[in-house]
Amino acid sequence: MTKLLTLKDIMEMCNVGYSTLYRWRKNRAFPESVGVGKLLWTEQQIFEWLNRQSNPVTPAVTTSAQRKRNKKSFEQRQAAATAALQRHIDNR
Repeated sequence: MTKLLTLKDIMEMCNVGYSTLYRWRKNRAFPESVGVGKLLWTEQQIFEWLNRQSNPVTPAVTTSAQRKRNKKSFEQRQAAATAALQRHIDNR
């Protein structure tokens, strides 16, 4: 059976706020929800999306130091989200 994740689940797993998820969805940088009338995603969708994220989305104009800082921060969030997803799967 496929586990469905809510917006709150995704925010906790990715360690981001609502406005970030809204921006990702608006820019089509996040998977489409599968829920009808409610924002829901499958665990598999999110896990695959996390695995495809090799580089963070950064503003158009950034310095080298900013890009390094953004990438490190993104990698930390990605690692935390992957670990959270694995814990979630293990606790089923």
